[in-house]
Amino acid sequence: MHDSPLAVVAELVLLLSVILVAAKVGGEVSERYLKIPPVLGELGAGILISPFLLGGIHWFGGGALFEVAHDGSGLPVEPQLFFVAQMAAIVLLFEAGLETNREQFMRYVKPATAVAAGGVILPFVMGFAATVMLGFADMDSIQGMIPAMFVGAIMTATSVGITARVLADIRRLDSPEGVTVLAGAVVDDVLGIIILAIVVGIAEEGTVTAGSIGVIFLKAVGFWLGLMIIGSIVSKYISNVILWFRSAGGALVLALALAFIASAVAEIYFGLAMIIGAYTMGLALSSTELKHHVEESMRSVNNFLVPIFFVVIGMQVDFTAFGAGDTSLGSAILFAVVLTIFAVISKIVGSGLPAMFVGFNRIGATRVALGMLPRGEVALIVAGIGLTSGVIGQDIFGVAIVMTVVTTVLAPVFLIPAFKGGSGLKNGADSEVEADE
Repeated sequence: MHDSPLAVVAELVLLLSVILVAAKVGGEVSERYLKIPPVLGELGAGILISPFLLGGIHWFGGGALFEVAHDGSGLPVEPQLFFVAQMAAIVLLFEAGLETNREQFMRYVKPATAVAAGGVILPFVMGFAATVMLGFADMDSIQGMIPAMFVGAIMTATSVGITARVLADIRRLDSPEGVTVLAGAVVDDVLGIIILAIVVGIAEEGTVTAGSIGVIFLKAVGFWLGLMIIGSIVSKYISNVILWFRSAGGALVLALALAFIASAVAEIYFGLAMIIGAYTMGLALSSTELKHHVEESMRSVNNFLVPIFFVVIGMQVDFTAFGAGDTSLGSAILFAVVLTIFAVISKIVGSGLPAMFVGFNRIGATRVALGMLPRGEVALIVAGIGLTSGVIGQDIFGVAIVMTVVTTVLAPVFLIPAFKGGSGLKNGADSEVEADE
């Protein structure tokens, strides 16, 4: 019976309904009773129903709801559901791009680059140092240093998805700090992908050349700038063509198709995360008539899809990986505590200090630094690459997950109160958005 395609689909639909209900219950409890962002409830719901907790129990003698894939991918859900979650991430970032004021973004891209550079260099150095200091890597050979490089690469990540959702919830996506964080996270991701590519190159080849680093850098930066500049120039024409379609939902469907195309091209041909392509496409279309036509319906699509993404992130958390392999539980816990403290300090200092030199006061710099704090799905993806390629073991993977969860939970908790003060700019002139409210 299970061989029937319809039976497989029915099973997937059932699992999807479990994820949706868990997301909404978690979000409701967070918002109504705990007074914290719903995204944290969705992450928590994902952890609870994961194959490592409730989802892995064989209820009433039957099979478990969710099981980790045995194909080496380590996915906690069926690949089809993982696809839906990734699609949700694309939609979330496309909407975040649409909601961003493009002129504002271009104005803040220079400070954002300084914020991103500091938010990549210091976390990488501190992650590398912690791994070597606590004996999880050795300095005797390049191969011995690879685990430390990988931990450094995981530390550089910034999850723009979490921050974008929180900033959208409190209507600060368009504030100077919000735009700087989003632009910074994009630049951060470009730099992080370059570091990851270099580390993977060293792991596979045992060496890496300046030429190959240059090619990776040019591809990543070239795609991002190219899509943004060309997209901005032709955005009015794209908007007119799409709005020519009068059929119900035509504009929304075609706009989403553009987001999917940009995401796929970013990932397949340029080695950039799909969410970067989606955000940049949204940004290119942000000052067009099309934006106003699809805004409302985009929110409805988001309300359905995006919680799935955050639940699936939560489902990848395996606390049983803690102290696995050759490591004692005590040293794994110590490593997790040290790495988490370093993760917080490195982003607060690494992104906060440069922010103070590029026009933000202490309040603004704190907001920017907190916005860059969550590692989220980006760190989980990098850690997953390390685990599946055998570069890091379950011990380091478990530690990386704890660091990721803590930074992802802390950011929204502190970010909302941080925006309750006055202007974050040194000259006190805040964004039009804040003035309007």
